[in-house]
Amino acid sequence: MPITTNLAELAFAHWQYEEELERQKQIVRARAYHEGDQPTFLTERAKTFLGVDELQDEFCMNVVRGVVEAVTERMMVAGFKCTDEASALWAWATWQADRVDAKQNDVHEDTVRDGESFVIVSWDDDERRLRIIPHNRYTDPEVEGTGEGCKATYANDDPNQPMLFASKRWVESLGNGQARQRLTLYYPERIEKYFHNGSDWTPLDAETLIAEGDVIENEDGTQSPIWPRPWVDDAGEPLGIPVVHFRNPKMRPEAWDAIPLQNAINKALIDLLAAGDVTAFRVFVALGFLPTTDGQAPAADQSNWLDIEPGQTIGTTRSAQEADFKAIDGAPLDPLLNLLEKLVLWLAIITRTPVSRYQFSGAVASADTLKQQIESLLAKVGLRHTLFGDAWEDVMTIARRLQNHFGGGVDGALLDETATFETLWKNAEKRDRLQELQGYQIEKDSLDVPLKTLWAKAGYKPDEIEQMWKQREEEQRSRLKIALTDTVDGLTQ
Repeated sequence: MPITTNLAELAFAHWQYEEELERQKQIVRARAYHEGDQPTFLTERAKTFLGVDELQDEFCMNVVRGVVEAVTERMMVAGFKCTDEASALWAWATWQADRVDAKQNDVHEDTVRDGESFVIVSWDDDERRLRIIPHNRYTDPEVEGTGEGCKATYANDDPNQPMLFASKRWVESLGNGQARQRLTLYYPERIEKYFHNGSDWTPLDAETLIAEGDVIENEDGTQSPIWPRPWVDDAGEPLGIPVVHFRNPKMRPEAWDAIPLQNAINKALIDLLAAGDVTAFRVFVALGFLPTTDGQAPAADQSNWLDIEPGQTIGTTRSAQEADFKAIDGAPLDPLLNLLEKLVLWLAIITRTPVSRYQFSGAVASADTLKQQIESLLAKVGLRHTLFGDAWEDVMTIARRLQNHFGGGVDGALLDETATFETLWKNAEKRDRLQELQGYQIEKDSLDVPLKTLWAKAGYKPDEIEQMWKQREEEQRSRLKIALTDTVDGLTQ
């Protein structure tokens, strides 16, 4: 029976391939600009006075990095709230044990910079604990990418629908200068591992599967490799995809709109430096005589050139009508400086980054002005608190499931997997501490906000909150005991 080709399906597959490459090109470009790898073209003279290698054409004033960091430096997770107290304490203990408090900035910066990034949750059977590892978005060497990273696949390419599977690709070092490409596909109920044999992806070899723990126990006590690896709990229910997708709004690099202006800033900076080199210095002009030490024509090796020094007297035997020596002052650089400042200002405006971050003048903005400048930034941060907070809650949810399945829960007791997490963030608005505390007191007195909630908002960790609550209960019991004792003594007198 002849094989029929659906041209519509082929066209759609080709379109998807081209769209994916365009997405990867966007990410590669965003990363390059973030790191200051920005194309600029210098003259040979500019390369000389800037001390730039002749083979290097990159010289920039990197402003786009600040657009990303203005957001991420205000994004710090303070803890997790959960309807199950044991889960809340476990979540923060896990967070600290795996040093996620330090890793979180990498996750946030990569996501804001690229538009998306990933966190993989795994169980370390040797250490008997969870691992929470950040990963970048995959970019192919075909578009000058790293050839490593993760990618999420959704139904109809719609990230608002459930994730179908996630993939991770990387280059594995085999020692002795050898390496191979690896690919792992994560499904809700199974994990498939592959390596590239030079022409195609093939299931991972038995030796590596055994080394990575993808085995089944035989009746005689030996182990056999298993592929794909079942990813289910003791009841046969899927454990879920252990890859969490962090997404910037629309999966768009934060500084993407700033790239054209970044190019203009680099051009203006080079023009400023070139103008300074050519026209900003005073030029001396000698008429009617040769300003050399020996009165001869200037030597090619500059050996007889006249050096102008403070207090030096320059003379000639020619008359004032026949000779002259004067200076031409340099041209002011203010127009180019103003242009550079304007370009940076426009970049800050279109990216909603506080202008005060790039303040050129010595004037200090008033508190009201600064507040107005950061309102848009705080709105951006607030949206990402929601998006990234949801992702961190997904991380802790899958981590808790793995803790129950592989670790037997905590101290022999399974954690409640139906309880929901809520990510708590440190206050993005840098305020006076006294003002913060006064605000919390008003919330407590006027709105009857629970004390534990206020402590969490103030930045206290779950274990600290628990300790303070126990101490508060002990103090209340002590005061009650004293009050009862005084009452009894009064009645017996």
